[in-house]
Amino acid sequence: MSIANPNAASKIADAEILDVLGPRIQFLTAVSDADDDYCLIRGVVPAGVVVPVHSHPERETFYLLEGEIQGLREDRWVTLGAGDVFDVPGGLKHAWRNLSATSVSLLFVVPMRLARFFREIGRPAASAGTEAPGPADLQRLFEIAHAYGYWLGSPADNAAVGLSLG
Repeated sequence: MSIANPNAASKIADAEILDVLGPRIQFLTAVSDADDDYCLIRGVVPAGVVVPVHSHPERETFYLLEGEIQGLREDRWVTLGAGDVFDVPGGLKHAWRNLSATSVSLLFVVPMRLARFFREIGRPAASAGTEAPGPADLQRLFEIAHAYGYWLGSPADNAAVGLSLG
């Protein structure tokens, strides 16, 4: 997942790729402590990967570059493809599932606080390999999400929207 622009002020191609418990992300703008700023992120959601139902007060806006994925808005799944935008207002319960046989590429914009959360829960993709997150990874996610005040759905919450977490 290398992105390069010879006119860019920073070396995006050299930016670290993080595994955020399935999806892979790469920060295209620097992550800072400025809460009033935003961050542009490139993401890849591999085939079969699910992002469980969750919510947070920050808004996220996703733009699909390639592939097909389903996004959950509260209680309704929508299928998204290249060129589609999925805007998630703060506080909205949402989730992702890639039911296709190929990876999905997307760009998304988030407030800096959410970018810092992703950086904190992420692990270097090179060391994560293709292993599914283990119990220690999930415990770490729950602890960090709780510290940020984010809501993560229970197994029953996920099952109610058609997601199986194991």
